[in-house]
Amino acid sequence: MNNLKDSQQDWEKKLNEFDKGLAYSRQISRSAIYRIIILSASIVGFSLSLVSISALQLRLNLRLLSYCWYFFLATIALGFLIVMFEGRVKYANTWKSFQLSQFSQTHNYYFRENFLAWIITIFTLLYPANLLFNKQYKDKNKKEFKERVNGLVVMKLAFVEHLLIFFENILFILFVCGLILLVSSFKF
Repeated sequence: MNNLKDSQQDWEKKLNEFDKGLAYSRQISRSAIYRIIILSASIVGFSLSLVSISALQLRLNLRLLSYCWYFFLATIALGFLIVMFEGRVKYANTWKSFQLSQFSQTHNYYFRENFLAWIITIFTLLYPANLLFNKQYKDKNKKEFKERVNGLVVMKLAFVEHLLIFFENILFILFVCGLILLVSSFKF
């Protein structure tokens, strides 16, 4: 019995270390996104002030510079959305994971369950502390259905969280493309 308790404590320590490592890596990534947003906004502002100098206008390709601004504006907007939705997904996942839920990888989920789970996931991203499916049900079938859907919502929120990491890669690509266009807009 004591051995089981020790192994459970070891497992909890490993999970806590894993969670701390994930939180630290997300903090680094979030910090990079903040810096890229600020840098992109600064570059757009600085290049706008460069365009106002008439002597430099002869040495600028304004078409490439305008494309550069589009890339930086897309970087700013996407970075803002990533940072905003990351916090919402974390909050919603924590909130929904404490509600009664069931998730089984062997269970074949019906279209209705998947569709309802996606609707609740989208609504949860807009309003993370919603109380959908947070009720006591006396009907066993209804209770199991709601718990399965809530389990699917938690899994779909985790999917959205991983999708945000993919969008971070797109953010970095947009930023690099904007920098390349900025440099190539100058005629040396």
